[in-house]
Amino acid sequence: MQFNEFPFLRYVLFFMAGIVGYSVIGSMLSSMSLWAVIVVVLLIYLGFAIVNGKNKRYRFRAVFPVLAYLLLVIGGYTFASRKDVTTHDDHLLHLGEVQGYMGEVLSLDEAKPSTYANELAVRYVQTDVGYQKASGKVLIYHRLDDALQPGDMVWVAGTPQRIAPPKNPKAFDYRRFMARKQVYHQHFIGDKVLRLGEVDKLSLYEPVLLARKKLGRHLEGTFEDSHALEVGKALLLGQKADLGEAVSEAYITAGAMHVLAVSGLHVGMIYGFFLLFFKPSQLSRMKRVVYLTMVVLLIWMYSMLTGMSPSVMRAATMFTVLSLAQMQSRSPSVFNTLAISALLLMLFNPFIIFEVGFQLSYAAMFGILILQPAIVSIWLPRNKVLYYLWEITSVSIAAQLATFPLSAYYFHVFPNYFLLSNLWVIPNAFLVMAVGLPFMLLSLAGWTWGPLGWLLEQLLKVMNSGVFLFDTLPYAQTDGITLKVTTVFLLWGLMACLYLVLVRRIKAFAYGAVLVIIGLIAGSWWSYFGRDHQEQLYVYSLREGVAMDYHSRDFAGSFQQFVSEKDLDYQVVPHRMAHQPSAFLPMAFAGQENEFLVFLPNGHVMKARNGGVRLMENTTVSAAFYDGDKWVKMNETSEFYTKKGAVRLIFE
Repeated sequence: MQFNEFPFLRYVLFFMAGIVGYSVIGSMLSSMSLWAVIVVVLLIYLGFAIVNGKNKRYRFRAVFPVLAYLLLVIGGYTFASRKDVTTHDDHLLHLGEVQGYMGEVLSLDEAKPSTYANELAVRYVQTDVGYQKASGKVLIYHRLDDALQPGDMVWVAGTPQRIAPPKNPKAFDYRRFMARKQVYHQHFIGDKVLRLGEVDKLSLYEPVLLARKKLGRHLEGTFEDSHALEVGKALLLGQKADLGEAVSEAYITAGAMHVLAVSGLHVGMIYGFFLLFFKPSQLSRMKRVVYLTMVVLLIWMYSMLTGMSPSVMRAATMFTVLSLAQMQSRSPSVFNTLAISALLLMLFNPFIIFEVGFQLSYAAMFGILILQPAIVSIWLPRNKVLYYLWEITSVSIAAQLATFPLSAYYFHVFPNYFLLSNLWVIPNAFLVMAVGLPFMLLSLAGWTWGPLGWLLEQLLKVMNSGVFLFDTLPYAQTDGITLKVTTVFLLWGLMACLYLVLVRRIKAFAYGAVLVIIGLIAGSWWSYFGRDHQEQLYVYSLREGVAMDYHSRDFAGSFQQFVSEKDLDYQVVPHRMAHQPSAFLPMAFAGQENEFLVFLPNGHVMKARNGGVRLMENTTVSAAFYDGDKWVKMNETSEFYTKKGAVRLIFE
């Protein structure tokens, strides 16, 4: 296998580099400037080609690929620029204060603890200058008795707010997460919504959402077991929002959450299920075209039905390309097919490359394609059952190896029993899909067959029982893993070097593996010795309770009282893990329910309550608050408030 055999891999990498470049430097170039750069590069390319044609010699060999790849980089930058809604003059970001707006409902209501969430595409706004056309999306949270439906036109009074940045360092940045989806505003509206009617023509996706809702209600009327219902909705319809905490934690701990996150695995099951009955290569050309067209349409219908996640779109696009090739009786390269699917998705939405699902999906696929053949060749049992189990295990190992750096970077955990759990979950998931798909098709047609629904529920209960068993095993999960971006790429580099040495027998890459290991060790040393060892106190911004951490060269201490478990996990723990202390020792304190005296290891005393802290004696400190991106210096005082964001005190 040579890298030059897969040209689309190179195209995708350079196109992706242009998208990343745009996300880093922003829209520095106007649309006219971009086209001018493209024209100049094309003219230079054409000039060299003409010189070679006149001389009848192929000179300047290095220039042509450089110019071609430069065009790909510029192309990625251009597509990202054109898809960036913030560059549109009529976007909400550029319209000043809005008094009200008209929008189209884009999705079904999603139940939240006290409200329902939905998404609106803004069409018109009311400002001080009157009514005008506008664009942009707003996340709304309402308390209406009647659910909003896709295609509803509504008028919302009030001003949408920018999605707020995180108030604590290393906390999940929901603002950035939604910005990747081109959503910048949210609005808590209660019942201040006026229904105006419906759009004349629904988009292709909106009837699918209504069908999804219908199937969800049908599952609710069929299943009696609540856990089976939650998993059934997630597995068959992609409705993970309905997952309960117990089910979600059990699947995460068992390393089987990927089964509930509708992904390429599910689309592959559908594709493989239909190809079990008919081999396209054995059909006549016309029958092959018709059959594969029906399979592709079914795959895309299922993809839309389950929410069009990045991994599902990757798989659907890849199998579409494969089917088009099979219609011509060809066997395309899987690597080129993967690259083409990624390129198509980036043309549709350049910012999809920043979504975790997209990254994990392609990492898993490349791991399976490259590492799995080498892993499965280690042992070739003659028994068919053993070989089948070993194949599933080898696929799971390859996917985990390829995705471990990313999953550890994003989620900080590792499921220790993933091999055993996948041996249980994947075959059961295939059975659930084999029964669930006919059940859903019959339900959409209005025909309900009781025994099929009962069988589907029993299969889900059996799968859940195994997952809950793995969840109860000791040492089921390793927590607190913290990786940096550089470490992620170093780990992938180490895997690549070891693969080339052990499998491809390219001994020169053994030196590369050694260098990567040295880099990992050096990075670990630098993270400790290069750390700022000043005495620092971090006071977190929380909805309720008090939490603070103290750091010095020799000691790390923590204090927390009346902090909810959710706030602790999402607002405090990420920053603690980033500091990677050997241990956090509890700091002494005294006080009542609303106010505490906390005794710091350096001898100072802080009076702490929800919303701020106060120094109890005169001492010199450098104070700053976290504004969502960086630490901003505060005025010198003895009292520090955390309403705007977390506070950092450096003792001098």
